[in-house]
Amino acid sequence: MRTHAATLAAAAILLLTGGGVARAGGSQCIKDAKNTFNECKGQCVSDFNDSKAECRGIQPGCFQACLDARGDCIDAARQPLTSCLDGCQATLQTHHQDCKNQYGCGGSSDPCSTDANFIACMNPFQLDAFICRDGCRDTFKLNTTAQLALKACAKGFKTCIKACPSSPSGAFLDE
Repeated sequence: MRTHAATLAAAAILLLTGGGVARAGGSQCIKDAKNTFNECKGQCVSDFNDSKAECRGIQPGCFQACLDARGDCIDAARQPLTSCLDGCQATLQTHHQDCKNQYGCGGSSDPCSTDANFIACMNPFQLDAFICRDGCRDTFKLNTTAQLALKACAKGFKTCIKACPSSPSGAFLDE
């Protein structure tokens, strides 16, 4: 973990100080730094989860399997919300393309973000998309089947954790 953090810190310092690599291959250097950051972040999350398992007196591999199962369970329970939100986004994207075509903006010399006609065209559709997303969330909160499924995910996670073998560290299981 410290190696990843040191690499990330070195990349950040290089970028912030305008080091030669950053000037020579700007966008690639930034992509490399972002990849390093994401790798470091992933390792930190893994280390954190392993530490949580150890603190609970659980073998980290079993704890991770329980976390993964809970994540899959939550994703399945949230599928109605995800599908609804995807529909809102798809509709907004269609209107975005229509407005873009209508006003002919979008090139490097004519970005749509500075075209007043495009912005005026998009405003009502953005409001509609906000209302759509808000409706999706409200509907999901009122969906008793989905809410029960989320509760079942939490219960399943607790059951899974209790079934995990003890860690060799000798720590005690927290509830």
